[in-house]
Amino acid sequence: MTFVEDVLNNRASLDDIDTYRDEWEASEDDGVQYHTFLGLLWPEYAMYVEDDDVLAHVIEARRSGQDLRTYLSSRKDTSPVTAELWRLVERYAKEWAAVQR
Repeated sequence: MTFVEDVLNNRASLDDIDTYRDEWEASEDDGVQYHTFLGLLWPEYAMYVEDDDVLAHVIEARRSGQDLRTYLSSRKDTSPVTAELWRLVERYAKEWAAVQR
């Protein structure tokens, strides 16, 4: 199970991400990239590195059955946080396009 799956299934909280980092660092499978271990798409992870508020929105997007771009697009005008995250989505447009192929 990934961090995202565990949060969605109430087996972990957003605050547990550091524990997952420690588990990844200690893991014997060196081929698994950190974002994959967490259950994040590459652009989601890139956004998380810049703004950790994105994690809560990734979880809410997945709960609502949407991808993060669609979720933030529909909420970008509702708060300064979602507006800033939407700007990050736009900055990572190439990465999002690669994910959708």
